[in-house]
Amino acid sequence: MRKQSTNAARVQVGGRRGAAAVEFALTAPILFLFLFAALELGRMNMIRQTANNAAYEAVRTCAVPGATNAEGVAKATYILESIGVANYTVTVTPATILDNTTSVTANVVVPYSTNMWVAPLFSASGSANAFCTMARDWVVSTRLSSE
Repeated sequence: MRKQSTNAARVQVGGRRGAAAVEFALTAPILFLFLFAALELGRMNMIRQTANNAAYEAVRTCAVPGATNAEGVAKATYILESIGVANYTVTVTPATILDNTTSVTANVVVPYSTNMWVAPLFSASGSANAFCTMARDWVVSTRLSSE
């Protein structure tokens, strides 16, 4: 028995030339959409976690005896700038920390519109708001009188 010619198979393969390129052209935009969306959500999560950490560290810095409001703001600023965050607001209350201050609160606001990588148009109105309140440690000194 004679083997059949493979010309028919070649004709079909030749008719599918460029099919992979067309399929890639149709699916690539969806692939890149998901890729960039994952990057943006990762960046958004990183900004939110960094804002939370900055608020916590600012309050932690101000809660010790002898600390000032400026030290807490400087600590939060250092943390936020370590990941390249811009246009943030750090507020530590009370403005003046006295010996009888019982608690300290820090509020950190980071707008997404100026800190996203790929699509700031989609998150222009949102911001990461983080606050932390901590009881302040203070030293109560008593003077012992010697008789």
